[in-house]
Amino acid sequence: MEEKNFKLIISFLGKDFYGWQKQKNKKTIQEEIESACKKIFNKEIKIIGCGRTDSKASGINYIANLKVKTNLNSLNIKNGLNSYLPNSIYIKDVKEVEKDFHSRYSAKRKTYRYIISLKKTPFLTDLAYFIKDKIDIEKMKKASLLFIGKHDFKSFQSSGSNVKNTIREIYKITIKKKKFFIDEDVELIIIDIEGSGFLYKMVRNIIGTLIYVGKGKIGLEEVYKIIESKNRKLAPPPVPAKGLYFKNAKY
Repeated sequence: MEEKNFKLIISFLGKDFYGWQKQKNKKTIQEEIESACKKIFNKEIKIIGCGRTDSKASGINYIANLKVKTNLNSLNIKNGLNSYLPNSIYIKDVKEVEKDFHSRYSAKRKTYRYIISLKKTPFLTDLAYFIKDKIDIEKMKKASLLFIGKHDFKSFQSSGSNVKNTIREIYKITIKKKKFFIDEDVELIIIDIEGSGFLYKMVRNIIGTLIYVGKGKIGLEEVYKIIESKNRKLAPPPVPAKGLYFKNAKY
């Protein structure tokens, strides 16, 4: 029987999990899916994810892959996994791909989304970050342009990472306002950040800085100085993980 490589597109609600990556004595997305795989294939299967996610962060189109010798097809695997997984995790698609496809190392770009609620609502508890202060979205848009391109993002890497190369490239940041479809009295700010890759809590730290600009706490010149300083202590605090979503990856 020949080994096959399957690409998975996964959506998950992260509020009850300690992120994607398997950890001892902690509930994670990877562990849940590997447990479901064991029931389907009757053996241990390692799921390769496209990257770590923060505790409580969610996924819209998170990419993973698994290699296994099986006669099951993509639809069999998708249906089988979804039958064992909790409601907070859903396999959107399974597709057989080339043997050398690697969900992490083959990725060219990744996009994260962050959702801010400008009015309190029970419908977005644990799903968005509520800000009661007035916020200037146009100032945020201007500040976001300073992050575009290849930079040393050391000022935006939180402690707890051993990564030494802190140079990353941001391709695009979009910031827009939208009405919340359930309650149109609630206005949302949706921020998408697309980059070559991200340091530990980098997205949350960048958005924390953009919010400080939007609130008028710091100006564009200060943002520029924070980036150039490569000093985490000079940057504003990160936003909570509950508003963070892994949106997609491009290959």
